[in-house]
Amino acid sequence: MNNYNDFPIIEVSKQELYDIMQKKYEDGWRLSQICSVAFEGYNEVTYSVNLDYTMENYKIKLPVDEEVKSFSDIFPAAALYENEIKELWGVQVVGMAMDYQNKFYRIKEDAPFKKQITVIKKEDDKNE
Repeated sequence: MNNYNDFPIIEVSKQELYDIMQKKYEDGWRLSQICSVAFEGYNEVTYSVNLDYTMENYKIKLPVDEEVKSFSDIFPAAALYENEIKELWGVQVVGMAMDYQNKFYRIKEDAPFKKQITVIKKEDDKNE
């Protein structure tokens, strides 16, 4: 039986990620999930694939102002995960095979899980 430590999360660049996913598809792997976690100024997006009883996880750190290419041309089911991370976390996914145009969920707030950037102004040094 596999345990949690058997499936590490490997950090890669978004350029590497697309090539990795293409190769995994060609080798018979399937997409298990795409998950996003918000941090101030960026999202960590993790892509998990599996084959038999093996899972691999690849993570990118994506600044909020950068786009990531869709994997729905490789894994059609990716469009569902991509619509979710786009709508809930504000991840800019481009080229989705099926784009719900932010109508995937019935929510009132745009990107409710996106972290806002906090700007801290430095006080003038005159008063010191």
